[in-house]
Amino acid sequence: MNSRLSNSRSGYLRKAVEQPVNWYTWSEEAFQVAKAEDKPILVDVGAAWCHWCNVMDELTYSNPEIAKIINENFIPIKVDRDEMPDVDRMLQNAVYAITGESGWPLTVFMTPDKRVFFGGTYFPPEDMYGRIGFKKLLLEILRVWREERDKIFSSALDPAILNLPSVNANLSPHLLDDAFSYITTYYDVEYGGLGYGSKFPHTMVDLLFLNYSATKGDDLGKKLGLFTLKKMYYGGIFDQIGGGFHRYTVDREWKLPHFEKLLIDNAELIYDYFTYYIALQDEEIFDALSATVNFVLRDLYINGVGFANSLDADSEGIEGKYYTWTESELKEALGEDFNLATKIFDLKNTVEVEGRKVLIRGYDIRDLSRLMKLKIEDVLEKLNNIRLRLLKYREENRKMPYKDDNTYTYPNAKAAEALLYSSLVLGKGINEAKIIIDKFNDKISRRLDGGKDGLMEDYLSALLALVSAYEILGDEKYYDNVIELGRKILEFNPNNYMDTPNESINSMYIKALLKLSLLSDEFRINEDKMKNLVPTLTEENAQFIAGIVNSISSYMNGLAHIVIVDEKDGKAESLHKAALLTYYPFKVVEKVDDSRIDYVSSIIRAMIKSGEGKSRVYICIGNTCNMPVTDVEKVKQLLKTKL
Repeated sequence: MNSRLSNSRSGYLRKAVEQPVNWYTWSEEAFQVAKAEDKPILVDVGAAWCHWCNVMDELTYSNPEIAKIINENFIPIKVDRDEMPDVDRMLQNAVYAITGESGWPLTVFMTPDKRVFFGGTYFPPEDMYGRIGFKKLLLEILRVWREERDKIFSSALDPAILNLPSVNANLSPHLLDDAFSYITTYYDVEYGGLGYGSKFPHTMVDLLFLNYSATKGDDLGKKLGLFTLKKMYYGGIFDQIGGGFHRYTVDREWKLPHFEKLLIDNAELIYDYFTYYIALQDEEIFDALSATVNFVLRDLYINGVGFANSLDADSEGIEGKYYTWTESELKEALGEDFNLATKIFDLKNTVEVEGRKVLIRGYDIRDLSRLMKLKIEDVLEKLNNIRLRLLKYREENRKMPYKDDNTYTYPNAKAAEALLYSSLVLGKGINEAKIIIDKFNDKISRRLDGGKDGLMEDYLSALLALVSAYEILGDEKYYDNVIELGRKILEFNPNNYMDTPNESINSMYIKALLKLSLLSDEFRINEDKMKNLVPTLTEENAQFIAGIVNSISSYMNGLAHIVIVDEKDGKAESLHKAALLTYYPFKVVEKVDDSRIDYVSSIIRAMIKSGEGKSRVYICIGNTCNMPVTDVEKVKQLLKTKL
């Protein structure tokens, strides 16, 4: 047993304790040993949820002959990308610059002075899948290390100082139009999403599409975004029985997923579907939102602590077994409703994994309504009844995939933020979100239960979650925490621009700066600093900087600051909820009363002091504030966009 790994808290590292490779963790010790023994370094970067990481562990790193070559000639380091995303980003960029490959597992070869000279992703033990076998690759790298080492050192890259993209000298007023134009060239008009091969959700792109329609009055953006969300909801990427989304599909039709489920992906998708629902009031978007929240609360919540990081793709040694079905299993679970299920889940046109069917939706809700001669609400009730019976069967007859129970701060903060917003329409998730958010103060750790200091994404996601708690719950303690944490993040100098497709650090940072600027006079926007956070837009990078474009274009078009003054007449709650549930591309909502008069900005102080006796709403967009309104419909009207 490898004691270095067995002492780790990482789920991915603990999985590898019985491997014959003498793994080190990412540490100065490993690099010092490499220097002392004059050996190259092999780094494996993966995650507990990653199917091909598990395959490489099982077939390649557990191969005794390969392990012997590694142990005798390399210093091997194993890295959990969820535990050390900063190291992962650095190495991904270096390997991509050298080979054009990136992803997980990431296989990296380094010199003892921490420079990268070669890498790739998955390597089988012997030549197969059109890829060189790992044994052959190791022997070739050793030959070059011994005979042509000067070539290695002359071409090796220092991943810490790779060139960063150029930044905008000017914040163009055409940024949103140009980004939309570039991104739509990659849009799959037949199946939604971006590209024509494997598909990931791009939540930042979906939100940009909605922003575009709201700002420009062009319906195309919201139609493209809604079409993508619906196609995902009908596809195999969505767990049709238990809710929630798998990470990606290997096909363009969203049918065949890799079956891992990540907290971070589902947190961002909850916010994505929530936003589309409040903007467009679509029944199927609501259903997808509700089912995904149910999944997160049911399968990932660790009572009193937070949310687990991920679920593995494999179960009982078979990829996707937990989520896939045979016809006999469906008959056994559903009895006389089997025939109806074959229509709902399109068994004739689906795909199979290991002889088992992936459930997809054959009809949208309106088609089902016509087919079944039932109202839409009755169809949804029948659908949910079938889901519940299949879920019960699944839980009783199958072994759940491995759960990585690490409660990392960044995905937990994202989940708490998304759950707080979605609770406005679902009425669930607030208590679980509060347990997470109440752990945050001016020092954020990598994990919710403490330990190492947090990374930038931990601090930024925590701050944004605290803002959402202040907006929705109205408790001034969250405001105080936001201000304290805001002072800390001003010290940051982020340079992570690209959504991967999860939101980039720079996108979160810009969003945090803008929200802070609305909440306190202390945080004034520094446009020069803002420009250094925005990469120059190109056709190639547009889809990967959508989060940044969303915030910057909203800043230029006018941020919305909505202040509800609560006069304790019982009317503030409905005004508050209307403000929260009316779509606007970028807004901050505050509910205040005269007890806060000494702690708020000068503008809000004046709003409170106006003393009109009735609960009222002030809506400021850009530099202009409207006269106060006391009616819910007026709030909606003043926030109305061009959707």
